[in-house]
Amino acid sequence: MGEKSAGRDPRVIRLGISVEGATEREFVTRVLAPVLAQNQVFASPIDMRGRVSLERIGKELSKLMAMFDHVTTFYDFYGFHKRPPGDVYALEDAINGLVPEDKRHRFTPYVQQYEFEALVLAAPDYAEEVIGVDGLSAKLRSIVGQSGGAELVNDGYETCPSRRIKAIAPHYDKKFHGPVALEGALDEARAGCPRFDAWLTCIAQLKK
Repeated sequence: MGEKSAGRDPRVIRLGISVEGATEREFVTRVLAPVLAQNQVFASPIDMRGRVSLERIGKELSKLMAMFDHVTTFYDFYGFHKRPPGDVYALEDAINGLVPEDKRHRFTPYVQQYEFEALVLAAPDYAEEVIGVDGLSAKLRSIVGQSGGAELVNDGYETCPSRRIKAIAPHYDKKFHGPVALEGALDEARAGCPRFDAWLTCIAQLKK
């Protein structure tokens, strides 16, 4: 008789995270996946390669729901292609509606308000160290303070988080500096971004 193969640990959750692009993919791989793995949640980022829209997401989610135990999303509110009317919560509801009702218990829609760089704004000391611009930390703190929070720095073309950073540090490379800055600053990002913290808490507690 052949040797019986060991089954997969029933406590393990395979989590698929549909991400907007390379920045979010690197962030999940470098920062979130190691943290989630401590709770037996093993995350795999699936890159949409930009231009995220409800139409494209619907097609992607239908595939991912068949591949993973649980699926979530990580897209920017700013720049969402053909974004429907309403706020970030309305967009999450619209994304949730793309999944059949009988599968929604395995799906957690999340959209970052307003942009990935909100997390960088919430960790100004680490951002200054990684980006290498003297005085960056104080300027980022001022931006966050004037807006009332890192997740409230708005989504105008010139005032979105990434352009706020680039206005001070023109060489800022979001695909590199963002994930690297957050490798040592996840706690700061969570403290300064309550929506992000609530999402991460939720997916870290996933059970079968």
